[in-house]
Amino acid sequence: MRAPAGRSPRALEGMYVVRLTPEDWRSYAELRVGMLTDAPDAFWTTLAEVQERTEEEWRRSSNGHTLQARDAGGRPVGTVTVLTPEVPPHVGLLPGAGDALVLAVYVIPDARGRGVVDALLEAARALARDVLGADRLVLQVTETNVAALRVYERHGYALTGHSLPHPRQPGVRDLEMARPV
Repeated sequence: MRAPAGRSPRALEGMYVVRLTPEDWRSYAELRVGMLTDAPDAFWTTLAEVQERTEEEWRRSSNGHTLQARDAGGRPVGTVTVLTPEVPPHVGLLPGAGDALVLAVYVIPDARGRGVVDALLEAARALARDVLGADRLVLQVTETNVAALRVYERHGYALTGHSLPHPRQPGVRDLEMARPV
């Protein structure tokens, strides 16, 4: 895989992105636990909440709305979920008609800076456009997460002016960003 323009030539060779199925529940569960262990304040879901999920709940959430980046050996290295108004999230900003909401973008630490987030965001855009029929992508990002803000801006997202208080960080906001599909 060639590194996207402006990115490090250390791109993760052989990386690919898949849409999850219920059979992928174990890899999805492991990655979600890892992301919430690594960055507990970056997401609205808590580690305790995901550790309580049953296999059946994991299978239900391992669906075609969640994408997983994998390295050449099949190891999960990142994830993103794309929802529409028909499948609303339980917390956070809700997409409007024609919107797709991008949630839980995460790349494991040893794969960062190697094009994984670029591949995930492009796959999320394609899913929203080609499968979900969305016109706009919307996401929320913690205002203190400058690295994520820069990544999203590089991918064409802009601040909308809307925000929500972060559920576990008093005085911190999650900012809404959006881009056309």
